[in-house]
Amino acid sequence: MYFVYDQYNKHAIVDEPEGYMRPISGRVELFTGDDHDNAHEGKRERGTVAGRFDASYINVDKSLVDGVKLYDVMETYSAETAEIYETLFDPHTCELREDVKKLLGGVTFRNILVINRVEILPPYRGMGLGLATMWDLVRRHSAGCGIVALKAFPIQFRAGRLSDLEESDWNKKMGYDPYSYAVEFAHEKLIFHLKKLGFEPIGDAGVMVHSTPWQNPIPKEIHRWVPGSVLQKPEQL
Repeated sequence: MYFVYDQYNKHAIVDEPEGYMRPISGRVELFTGDDHDNAHEGKRERGTVAGRFDASYINVDKSLVDGVKLYDVMETYSAETAEIYETLFDPHTCELREDVKKLLGGVTFRNILVINRVEILPPYRGMGLGLATMWDLVRRHSAGCGIVALKAFPIQFRAGRLSDLEESDWNKKMGYDPYSYAVEFAHEKLIFHLKKLGFEPIGDAGVMVHSTPWQNPIPKEIHRWVPGSVLQKPEQL
């Protein structure tokens, strides 16, 4: 399994809200047999697309130093990131809310890694790819962050998600059907899996958080995708 990242070449020099948010996105690709061998020899060709991911590194400290409102930074991306802000921060002081401090303990850095979306295509589900993708995002991109946060709400039930024409082809491949089972069941199932990665619910907006000083658990479902050198550490579950 490989994570192939999109490249962003456009950067704003002026201090606009977008300038404090670094996008992280790409696709999950699977290789088998000779394709996997070629990848290690530096001859990697495109593999089979099994899913995609999207996250944002939010430089909270820099925005506050520059006097840019943190809500404006997070609201720029989506309504979900705005809800994450409202759950984590006091809008009057831009400091973490007391219940967040109590749950997370000491937060060394205020920067946030927000995981916006991880989607695995139907033929590749049940292999631990979704959990492995999220685990790798936390491990690879949370340096300098005190909190990893996400909106734990199934994508197929998000308002307007299925009416986006730009996403129609991908949605068909994903087989999204908001009427396939109750939203409550889908929500509980998602939370169950996220807790395996150390995420905990906070507030009443469906937000879940992970404090970077905490151990980064390695669920058994993703052992096959994790380097052996990492599995030898005592953090595995």
